[in-house]
Amino acid sequence: MALMTWNSNFVTGIDIIDEQHQWLIDLINAAAPVLAIDYDSNHKRADGLLDQLIHYAGFHFATEDRLMREYGIDPRHQANHLDSHGSFAATVTQMRKDYASGDAPSGSKLLSFLANWLIYHILGEDQALARQMKAIDAGMTPAEAFEKAEGARRDPTHEALTQALIDVYVLMTDQNRKLLEYNHELADHRTRLEELVQGRTADLVRALDAAQAANRARSSFIANMSHEIRTPMNAIVGLTWSLRQNASDPAQRLRLDQVGDAAKQLLAIINDLLDMARIESDRLTLEPLDFDPQQVLQEVVRDVSSAATVKGLVLKLDAPDLPPLLRGDPVRLGQILGNFASNAVKFTERGRIEIRAFRLPGGNGRQQLRFEVRDSGPGIAESDRARLFQPFEQLDSSLTRKHGGTGLGLAISRRLAEMMGGRIGVDSAPNEGATFWLEVPLEVVQSGFRPAPARADAAAEGLGGRDAQPPSVVLERHRKTLQRIAQLLADDDVQAIPLWHESAAQLRDAFDGRAEPFESALAAYDFAAAHALLQQTLALLESDR
Repeated sequence: MALMTWNSNFVTGIDIIDEQHQWLIDLINAAAPVLAIDYDSNHKRADGLLDQLIHYAGFHFATEDRLMREYGIDPRHQANHLDSHGSFAATVTQMRKDYASGDAPSGSKLLSFLANWLIYHILGEDQALARQMKAIDAGMTPAEAFEKAEGARRDPTHEALTQALIDVYVLMTDQNRKLLEYNHELADHRTRLEELVQGRTADLVRALDAAQAANRARSSFIANMSHEIRTPMNAIVGLTWSLRQNASDPAQRLRLDQVGDAAKQLLAIINDLLDMARIESDRLTLEPLDFDPQQVLQEVVRDVSSAATVKGLVLKLDAPDLPPLLRGDPVRLGQILGNFASNAVKFTERGRIEIRAFRLPGGNGRQQLRFEVRDSGPGIAESDRARLFQPFEQLDSSLTRKHGGTGLGLAISRRLAEMMGGRIGVDSAPNEGATFWLEVPLEVVQSGFRPAPARADAAAEGLGGRDAQPPSVVLERHRKTLQRIAQLLADDDVQAIPLWHESAAQLRDAFDGRAEPFESALAAYDFAAAHALLQQTLALLESDR
């Protein structure tokens, strides 16, 4: 901020004088920011300014004396001019002495003196000198020039105005200094905050990496333990089934049924936990097969029909216009729809459950299908819908809740749908039932057989015949399905059972008389025996290729 600005009012018309005045104004403006507030702490700067002022007085007064002699300026003006010069020199010299003795004037006093003297000198004496020089150049005598050009050469308001200017400048400079100090403090705080944030962020990143590593290790461990966890459970289920077949005492048969049902429920919970662990550790993959979507739907209906009958629920299937053959993972598709259907039966006390499937437009070269499971249950509030698809979330998580479960089924279904390139959701309102839906794109396989439409009554058996296909196509399709079942059996995954049921009608002939013991092993959850029988069948199919 400049204390003084050179303007047209300061111009005298004497080039050398104007140059010297501009130099003095620049000197004052350069010193003002320091001297206005911090004069006492800037002795070296103040000392240099006083030295420059003494030097300025010497060459500036010498210049004006030379000009007055050359023009023969009237002695009355010369006397006043010399008095002014002497007063200025005496004041600066005294300030210099006071400064040297330690009794230095304040910075604002020094600036006020310089500004007052400069304005008085330029606007008063030097302007009068310039007017006289111009009058003499025009032909007047020095005396005439003094009389006509002198006038009121000093305005008494200049000093008051200049002092007011100095006071305002000092105040603004002080505020500016404080603002700079505050900015400096803020900059320090910001730097410390950035360092703190960087440190905390690094700590959080390390903690997150450690947590993710631990989570991956946990999920990997659980996924690796799938065989070890499932095998004893399968043995319990299988042995219970075997004892049940041979038991004649009704009480024993009832207890064995209860043990078997409890074991199956526990196995279902274990399967959900293992599936979630495999998903989180990126070890669950889809196995694309050619499959009939109506058979997948019939298997879903078959799995829940007994429970629906016990509760007196009407179970309907409506899937009139599905492609006869699709390529995708029928096991995971059935798992999602089975989750929807079992939940619908579990939470619906009366009324009906309807399973629907139909085509949607679009799909980018694939067929977009929508599957719906609609129930007449209690419905779901909007505030509860979002957390339905989160792991371990249940609408009633209390220990006394009426319905059991892990809260993983819908979370697993959502992840499976995403892996298939689809999405799931729910439409519901309290007391109006719920509709869980799945939209998924699947590849349509061109073939020569056509299915009969699914019957509206889910209890109806037999979906109609199929037109013949080339033997090589049939053989390859059966071989891939059997390989998928074998892989699931090797992992002790109960999803092998619904996949077999979906394809059993077409696959029994491939077993060459071993279908019945294979199905018995599946029913007894003896996956090792079932896997051995299936491997023999696959070996025969390979030899026939």
